[in-house]
Amino acid sequence: MRVTQNMSATNSIYNIMQGRAKLDRLQELSASGANVNRPSDDPIASRLLLDVGNKLKAATQYTSNISKANTFMSVTSAALQGMADTMTLAKRLVASYPPGTTDTTAQASAISQLKALKQQMIDMGNTQSGDQYIFGGAKNLSPPFSNNTPPALPVYAGDETETRVEIASNTTELMNIPGNQLLMADSAVSQPYGTVNILKTFDDMMAAIQTNTTEAITAAANSLEDGAKQITNAQSGLAARIQRLDSLSTMHTNNINTLETIVGNTQNVDYAKLAVQISQQEIAFNASLSSTAKLSSLSLLDYL
Repeated sequence: MRVTQNMSATNSIYNIMQGRAKLDRLQELSASGANVNRPSDDPIASRLLLDVGNKLKAATQYTSNISKANTFMSVTSAALQGMADTMTLAKRLVASYPPGTTDTTAQASAISQLKALKQQMIDMGNTQSGDQYIFGGAKNLSPPFSNNTPPALPVYAGDETETRVEIASNTTELMNIPGNQLLMADSAVSQPYGTVNILKTFDDMMAAIQTNTTEAITAAANSLEDGAKQITNAQSGLAARIQRLDSLSTMHTNNINTLETIVGNTQNVDYAKLAVQISQQEIAFNASLSSTAKLSSLSLLDYL
């Protein structure tokens, strides 16, 4: 079979186009810094990158959720610690009060201090994180607790809605503590921490001191002790949740680092190797141009 100059020219042009395409591809890699710029570059790597990308987005979202929940729980922890300290002061006050005393000044002083301590409990029950009242349940845009003059009971304006946050795939964690479970527990309220209506106990103690009733003072003192344990139970439960969030945050951070390493190994261009490939391809491309230029100097008859 006779190879004509026309056939040689056609092959040369094809080789030039192929060389140009390879050079363009290498220059694209240099410009983008990524091995895969479109699915057709590497279908298997593209599928891997899509899967890893989805996992990265999920892990990043879980990390963000945990961070927000940690902030909310940190504020809650501080409020609970304040409540625990207040209950300690109340117990000390009651322990130092002499039952059966006829000293009206001592009575008035004890009642005044108990009123202040009760108000502290209410104020901490109205603690906010940002613009949300942390102990209000779902009704968290207005103060959940308000104080009434005895014998009227304090009012809880929130609800028992439990706020949960997604911290892993198909996994959530309780973020809040409904305030009535904490400070106004009774038979009509869920009782995960205890059964004491702490705010009512303060009223009962003040009434017992006012009437100087030893039995009532003792009963209220016992309720204060149980109420302090109730706050401690809430603190322990919250600490366990925070510990779980910290563990999962560490896990997600490690996963993110691992996934980013996979992406880097798959996508990141080896510039040293690429520079050599570009240089070699440029030499090959220029050689193709040079040889083709020699063909173009022949006459039309040479192609026939």
